[in-house]
Amino acid sequence: MYEKILIATDGSAASMNSSRSGIKLAKSLGSEVLVLYVINEMAISRVIASMIGRGFRQEDLRRALKASAEKVVSEVTKMGEAAGVRVEPIIKEGDPASRILETAEIEGVDLILMGSHGEGGISSKLIGSVAEKVLNWSTAPVMIVR
Repeated sequence: MYEKILIATDGSAASMNSSRSGIKLAKSLGSEVLVLYVINEMAISRVIASMIGRGFRQEDLRRALKASAEKVVSEVTKMGEAAGVRVEPIIKEGDPASRILETAEIEGVDLILMGSHGEGGISSKLIGSVAEKVLNWSTAPVMIVR
């Protein structure tokens, strides 16, 4: 049924919890997993603007954000390996919702799995803005994990 599952993560606690759920689901269904971390373009711009005047170089900040993304996808990949699930890590830059939808389309995934809120999520809302956009625009089924 779901041969290829896209797990979108941002490294937040809620996101890592949904990643664990996605790995369990993939194991039970015999699915392969793509784990996607999107380095948020807007967040990069804000961080760079706030740090650049303090002696930080743009390249160093981008490198640090990329290293953080690599650490997160590595953690999810290890979760998959421990469960016997094949996981392909993907890191992209840009608007998270757009990159999730784009990746799902390009890779032909059967399911997108993501947390209800990511980093900086407002827990008083039912779901966060990225999850809402993905739900509204995805042509593939979307599973939101709280």
